[in-house]
Amino acid sequence: METKDLLAIVEKFNQTALAEMKFREGTVEVHLKRYADAPVMGSAPAPVHPPVALAVPAPVAAPAHTEAAPSAAGAEMITSPIVGTVYRTPAPDAPPFVEEGKVVKKGETLCIIEAMKVMNELEAEFDCEILRILTDNQQFVEYGTPLFEVRRK
Repeated sequence: METKDLLAIVEKFNQTALAEMKFREGTVEVHLKRYADAPVMGSAPAPVHPPVALAVPAPVAAPAHTEAAPSAAGAEMITSPIVGTVYRTPAPDAPPFVEEGKVVKKGETLCIIEAMKVMNELEAEFDCEILRILTDNQQFVEYGTPLFEVRRK
């Protein structure tokens, strides 16, 4: 049985008021069952979506936000620009990108955030000192989750 034949059977079943239908052709057996609370509907055309172009992700710049309350005077929060898993190290056995007290330069990698199997480097938008690291390695974060408390240099 070809796919188009199977789709035609399902379409015909959807156009009927039948609650259940069994069909056998050779070694292929089809069993369709409609649940009582499901509405009887005709088939609708499949939605057409434009093709999606895939691109290599660029490093993600770290937005500096002050919405979260920093603990030190003159401190700012660097928050997650995306939803994903934070990796503080480039590899499981490697040292962390940054530690508390480290001064980093603009463009230096602070951490990696994995989103949908894509590794996005979070880079410093300005020269700063890392006052506090607010996430653990491999911690899941939401958009806007505070990651680092920093002071501009």
